Amino acid sequence: MKPKKLIPALLLASALPTLATPFSSCPDEAFLIQDKYAQLYGIQLSTGFYQNVAPTEWTDMELNALAFNTHDQYLYAYNDKLRAIVKIDAEYRTELLFPSDLPDHDFIAGDIAVAENAYYVYRKGSDKGLYRISLDPTAADFLKASQVITGKAFELDIFDLSFHPYDGMAYTVDKDGDLWKINVATATAINVGNTGVNGYFGGTYFDINGNLYIANNSDGYIYRIDTQQPTPKAELFSYGPSSSNNDGARCPLAPVNVSEVPDTDFGSAPDSYGTSFANNGARHGRGDGTLYLGEAVNYEPDAYLEGGASATEQNDGVALINNIAPYRYTYFEVTASAKGELNIWGDWNQNGVFDDDEQVISDKTIDAGKHLIHFKAPKETLLGETWLRVRLSSPDHVTATGGVADGEVEDYKVTVEAADTLTTFYPGANRYATLAFEDNWPLTGDYDMNDVVIKYNIKTVTVADNIASIKISGHVAAMGASYHNGFAFRIPGLPTSGINSLATTLTVNGFLQPYSPVEPERRDATVIIAQDLQDYVTSGEACKYYRTEDGCGSGIQMSFEINIPVSGAIKADDIDEFPFDPFLFATEGYERNYVFGEAPGRRFEIHLKDKAPTEAFQQNFFGRGDDASDPARDEYFVNENGMPWALNIPYDWNHPLEYMDIKWAYPQFHEHVTSSGTSNKGWYKKSNARSKNIFRK
Repeated sequence: MKPKKLIPALLLASALPTLATPFSSCPDEAFLIQDKYAQLYGIQLSTGFYQNVAPTEWTDMELNALAFNTHDQYLYAYNDKLRAIVKIDAEYRTELLFPSDLPDHDFIAGDIAVAENAYYVYRKGSDKGLYRISLDPTAADFLKASQVITGKAFELDIFDLSFHPYDGMAYTVDKDGDLWKINVATATAINVGNTGVNGYFGGTYFDINGNLYIANNSDGYIYRIDTQQPTPKAELFSYGPSSSNNDGARCPLAPVNVSEVPDTDFGSAPDSYGTSFANNGARHGRGDGTLYLGEAVNYEPDAYLEGGASATEQNDGVALINNIAPYRYTYFEVTASAKGELNIWGDWNQNGVFDDDEQVISDKTIDAGKHLIHFKAPKETLLGETWLRVRLSSPDHVTATGGVADGEVEDYKVTVEAADTLTTFYPGANRYATLAFEDNWPLTGDYDMNDVVIKYNIKTVTVADNIASIKISGHVAAMGASYHNGFAFRIPGLPTSGINSLATTLTVNGFLQPYSPVEPERRDATVIIAQDLQDYVTSGEACKYYRTEDGCGSGIQMSFEINIPVSGAIKADDIDEFPFDPFLFATEGYERNYVFGEAPGRRFEIHLKDKAPTEAFQQNFFGRGDDASDPARDEYFVNENGMPWALNIPYDWNHPLEYMDIKWAYPQFHEHVTSSGTSNKGWYKKSNARSKNIFRK
């Protein structure tokens, strides 16, 4: 035996404060000690998120064998240098207790029994073993140590142990993955079986349901083991912190739940995919709040499964550019808030599970911003509806289920189509582009670009290289104008004779309109969405216009969908590129500005920059007022400075407030236009706007 360490009187006096603050209840978080000079962390087992809970410069002690005592609601740990027990209260103050008859060993595993107020510590070695130390101050053997099992009879490579909440047994998993059940009353140990994982499990924890959680020091992976099963197996549960020096403890009488205050993100696929917390669903903690998909992340108390909150409300990080088909590339845009690891799975065999071999993107590191990424579905992919799971996190090697401390998970219901069918979306399968018009053409007006604002999406279906159908859907987001405007889409390259006009349908606010929206006698197919947008929106009380003034953020009043079946053999490559040709026209019978002197009606149009008008347009309108169009040079609807009267932004855009020139809302806009689009390409982003000058509902 080594000589007993001498403890200076000054150290004893300073280390013995009065601990008057036990934990008020059985905490549901776990505790973890790491580092040579111990730091104490709180860890959320459900996601693996952890943070330092002790004060700065908490202790200069080396601690191990961390345990929670259900009898007095204090934490305990072992300090091998002082051969002392460290008692820790709810404010993380420490008190030293010195047991007698304890051999001079550095115990690395330990826990406090639920059935008795006794601390059990263990160290491998024939001259060591498992020891019991009474913590009951009323007992005759208070703070006396006694050997339960010799190290020769019980010599295991274990680094922590935990007491079951109600069967009285201690459990541990050795480095080979074998689960051991220790009866401290009879001094026996039983090998229950192999859990299927191996490693140095420095942190072990129980919950009230008898599930044992083990944390691997080397990678931080936390596994869950149902100890009531005849052959318990380890299930990857979450991704926690890694360290060469780990030791954990928690109150075994508490359930492992997500936080009562929603700070966890879940997926939305059916629960067979591992979505809800009860099914070890994919989930992400808040972390430091900086990593997520899209513009924001919604936190939930548990998964909103299919039939609950809609996926479109939850998901904004991924937009498919084209459909999924067997053994063909699918392109999509991913938006990340910060640098992280991207992983994507698809249920290609449609068995209701994301199998390991169904992962199509694995640990792809992406930076903050938008990224065009592609994957190829397997040849054996089945046609029909299925699900995608997308996860972005700081840790890599995540699986399709289980908890992660940060990031976000998004699930998408998708349709797999035949290999000769190509479905293309603009700007993405679940995203909207923005059209913004200044309707005072050919006068510049207030140039606030909110006279008509429309959010829209286009979907085209091509079969064997021939265009089969086109769908245009969207809604009117704002109207800051007094003029009466109609709105239409022309599809250059698609002749009117090539579409089925009678089968082309227009739905407004969910109601099928009793007429064809196809404008007759046009060379290129042109569909009229509204003859007068004023018929569909109202400004609301105390508002002059519709959704362009502060406090006038009414709900959307007009949504639309046009479906155009193509009957002719029209090659997809022959029609114009997205976004085709959206335009405004004047409603019949309503005057415009003084430039015309009469109501111009259908002869008046406003198109995107350098888009030629339709045959209905009156050509001598060009050059009036501030217009500087030059049809001979294919320059249309611009002023002498190259500024347009219409904008297309392939994102959901915040338009300027009423009477607010766009340059005051988006200071980089003018330089972007005058550079012919080469500079300030992100001028439209909310981060580049003057927030007080843009519309926010």
